[in-house]
Amino acid sequence: MRGGEEGGLAPTKAERPRWRKRTVLIAVLLTVGLLSFLYIDRFLEIRRLHAEIASITQEERTALAVQQELRDKLAQADDPATIEYLARKELGLVKPGEEKVIFIKENR
Repeated sequence: MRGGEEGGLAPTKAERPRWRKRTVLIAVLLTVGLLSFLYIDRFLEIRRLHAEIASITQEERTALAVQQELRDKLAQADDPATIEYLARKELGLVKPGEEKVIFIKENR
């Protein structure tokens, strides 16, 4: 029995170029497939990161707006006129020398 004549394992000279072409083609296809997978995977990762950046940027804008509101309230709370108004209205305090008058409604 010679190799390749009756189902032997060794390819004949005519079959060798075809076998090499198939091997090269398979290697090229596997390489292209792997590179395509890596490209698509990285592309999707970049899109996800862009979406995350947009979300974080929006959260930052919201946090800065809240921070500005709090700074405005703090500036207003340090205002002497505001402090006096709140002391009179909410705590019922009066300045020295003033008298507090409380009106009571009579039920009839």
